[in-house]
Amino acid sequence: MQPLCVDIGKYAMIGTSVRTCVRSEWSGQKPSCFGLNQENDYAMEKPPTILIRHQNGPIAQSNDGKLIVYPGTTVHLECLWMRRFGNPKWNVSHDYRKYPEGWSSDEGRDPQLEFRISIMHAVKDDSGSFTCVTPARHTHTVEVVVKAVHCNEIQVRRGLSASTAETMMGTRVLFSCTNGNALIGTPEITCLPSGNWSAPLPVCESVECGEVPIPPNSNGSAPRVAILSREVGGRAAFSCPPGYGLRGPSEAICLPTGEWGGPFPSCVEVQCFHPGAPQNGYAQGTPPYRAGDVVQFNCNPEYMMQGQPIIACQDNGRWSGGLPKCVQACSYPGTAISGRMSSVKFYYSIGESITFTCDAGLELRGAKMLKCLKNGKWSNAIPTCVNPDAVNVRTDAKGVFKRDN
Repeated sequence: MQPLCVDIGKYAMIGTSVRTCVRSEWSGQKPSCFGLNQENDYAMEKPPTILIRHQNGPIAQSNDGKLIVYPGTTVHLECLWMRRFGNPKWNVSHDYRKYPEGWSSDEGRDPQLEFRISIMHAVKDDSGSFTCVTPARHTHTVEVVVKAVHCNEIQVRRGLSASTAETMMGTRVLFSCTNGNALIGTPEITCLPSGNWSAPLPVCESVECGEVPIPPNSNGSAPRVAILSREVGGRAAFSCPPGYGLRGPSEAICLPTGEWGGPFPSCVEVQCFHPGAPQNGYAQGTPPYRAGDVVQFNCNPEYMMQGQPIIACQDNGRWSGGLPKCVQACSYPGTAISGRMSSVKFYYSIGESITFTCDAGLELRGAKMLKCLKNGKWSNAIPTCVNPDAVNVRTDAKGVFKRDN
């Protein structure tokens, strides 16, 4: 077994780096990783932290604690040390070439803290140990290996789509299914410094969801299920029997795992509050009011209704309409014999007028127009239609009948 610190530039290991299982026990001292000067306020008595930056290519940390650099990549190793305490120096394990070093002057960097050495456009011969030595004689080393690491070419299976065909170290590949099937396996893999992909390639498989797992209810109020599609992304719609309302989502989605996504709803008995009765009117209906029940409203004599005369208790526990009003009105006045009126209905609103006309050859006697007054009475009696040629008979003061010529 070979232990490894998570970041070779920020941590160092103490203990045995390679341990062997001998007679049910591990050989050597148990290793541990400790933080360098960055984690200790840049203390002078701690080894220096080395920040690793790169451009124009990938880098990665190998399983044996080395920095793998792809050829052509530029790498900057930043040794952290407080400049006012002197200059650190870089020692390189070979003499392949001279590397530029000095306090960092790049925008966004700290020239009072970061002492840099740069490997420009790395090649294989740049491989070696790069050690930062502080004025306090503490050291920290990064082992650099310049190597063109590639993973195996991705063999895309039927229906599987890959975001890239690149195989260079550090490449991230995202997968998806093009045939509407479900992705089985990891949706993303990375090319590791070992030259292996981080996980096996996924596959696209047809997945269907089974029945929606809603337990039955003894009183018959369990949600009803209508499965519209069992494929991944398909929907199942829920409804309730009459008198019950849905509590929870109205549908479920088929997941790539082959299961329906919850939570699932339940059906609860629906009741509407008592709607009351309009002033100068009354309601017909008996509480409690459950979904589907109706209430009918009526007005007292000499009043007419404004609004809906019937409302229903809905599945959401609300009435289908509001409470109507009963307003004072004039009732149907009657029709003149052998005549017609402009509007015929049971009730007329205050201020409304109606007009009368007679059939051909007849003459209107009385008010031609009646108006509904504020007290609910008509302004006049209904008129009559008479034949103008008819003989009018009247009596005089002594009760004697006389003929009008």
